[in-house]
Amino acid sequence: MVNARRQHDWQLASTLVWITAEVNRDRKRRRKPFKPDDFNPCVTTRPALAKASVKQVASLLGAKFHPSSN
Repeated sequence: MVNARRQHDWQLASTLVWITAEVNRDRKRRRKPFKPDDFNPCVTTRPALAKASVKQVASLLGAKFHPSSN
């Protein structure tokens, strides 16, 4: 419950900071608009997962891949 309260408080604070930053943003220097999540330390961005086959992963690890025939 404490964690939810902290996240809620940060969401409110980051929204206020976002509005202030967006109003004062120089549109020539920064074309990309800000988002509230840019100012919220509770939001974690996950890196995009790399798509690889089992054979490719095995070759990266230096293991031999023997596909089973089902």
